[in-house]
Amino acid sequence: MSTTAQITANRTNAQNSTGPKTETGKQTASMNAFRHGLTGTRMILQPHEHEAYTRLTKALTRDYSPRTENESQFVQKIIDCHTRLNRIAAIENNILSVGLTRYTNPESTNNEETESMVAQAAAWAAEANTFDKLSRYEGRISRQLLQYTKELDRLQTARKREEAERKIHSQAIENKPETTESASFRQTPLFHHVTAQAAPGTFPAQQTISDNQPTL
Repeated sequence: MSTTAQITANRTNAQNSTGPKTETGKQTASMNAFRHGLTGTRMILQPHEHEAYTRLTKALTRDYSPRTENESQFVQKIIDCHTRLNRIAAIENNILSVGLTRYTNPESTNNEETESMVAQAAAWAAEANTFDKLSRYEGRISRQLLQYTKELDRLQTARKREEAERKIHSQAIENKPETTESASFRQTPLFHHVTAQAAPGTFPAQQTISDNQPTL
């Protein structure tokens, strides 16, 4: 059980603690809640990632050319998956880079190449648990990416098929042949021949009478 003196000392220390004071410390503290950003539902970007993310968004949007909101949502999911996979690769490279600096022995008699291999192996061994987690994240995100890509392909294939069917239907209506009654009416001549009544003993005279001219 804490004594009165210990409680008082803890309160005094808490009042004196104002957090990190250097810029590096403040930046580190600001990222405490961010962790690695590989599992969240929202894509949180670091300042150095904005340019690459914008470039990737433009490229994949141009490649997939979404035409509906549903297609656009899946394109966005694909973009985020690619960004997370790229982030995993960057984290692994950074861990190895730090490990090479930390585990390289400047007093070693090995040549530079051998010493680099030794330091890299030491970094892998020291961060084995971290690399294992990154590998699992990579596998899960890769499966999500494949699932989103297949679903987007299914949606776009169905949309294109419907568009093609509508186009064929419209062309069929435009090229539909005329009915028999309409065709017969268009082929009826404007003039026809009638035979006038002739007197007995004479030949009947042929007369051409217009449909629009009244007969006598």
